[in-house]
Amino acid sequence: MKNGSNPTLRDVAVRARVSLTAVSYVLSGRHGGTTRISQATHDRVLAAAAELGYVPNQAARGMRLGRTDRVAIAIGDLEWPPDRALAAAAAAILPKHGYQAVIILGSAWRQFMLSGGADGIIVGALPPHAADDGTVSELAKRGVAQVIISAVMQPAGFDVLVPGVADPAASAAGAESISELAVGMLVDRLVGNAPAHGVRVAAPRRLTMRGASLDAYREAPSGSGAFSRIART
Repeated sequence: MKNGSNPTLRDVAVRARVSLTAVSYVLSGRHGGTTRISQATHDRVLAAAAELGYVPNQAARGMRLGRTDRVAIAIGDLEWPPDRALAAAAAAILPKHGYQAVIILGSAWRQFMLSGGADGIIVGALPPHAADDGTVSELAKRGVAQVIISAVMQPAGFDVLVPGVADPAASAAGAESISELAVGMLVDRLVGNAPAHGVRVAAPRRLTMRGASLDAYREAPSGSGAFSRIART
């Protein structure tokens, strides 16, 4: 391994003194089939990966498998209660459907998604008056599942969740929060239960937009430790 470079599968194979095929099999999490890996080999591979600090290339893995089993949550600030509530809802709900939440701050979500980093994304970090977005449009062309939290955007191969709309018929105690609604909408799209052209849904509660009352989020858990995080760029 070159100084300063990230360890590769080949580096792990050399350290563990096993074949590249054995390393790939163990670190991919595959089981069964015709390949047989002894427990001793399995343990050596995991130990070598840990010693080298090997981190799998999730984008490449996603290309091989056709999925990443990850969902990106693009927000502006984890210290802001509505953003924190969305992150917490994603961390609580997505694992029940087989997905890991990846929390992305700032604009880093664009490159992350364009490189195939996740199967879907909830975008809550767009400027409030943005009526369109090039990255969102490109991802829609690729068929990536998206829920955009926006008061002005229109669905076009993705879903739009409109915040700040009061629903007199929904009680504050029983209404679904915008965070839970956003995650539920994305799960529906991921499993194919949403129309291809997209839908526009008005959130049943209004205490959800930047600049509005934050009372609905004061008790929201932070979800710390329950999801991955990518720093603001």
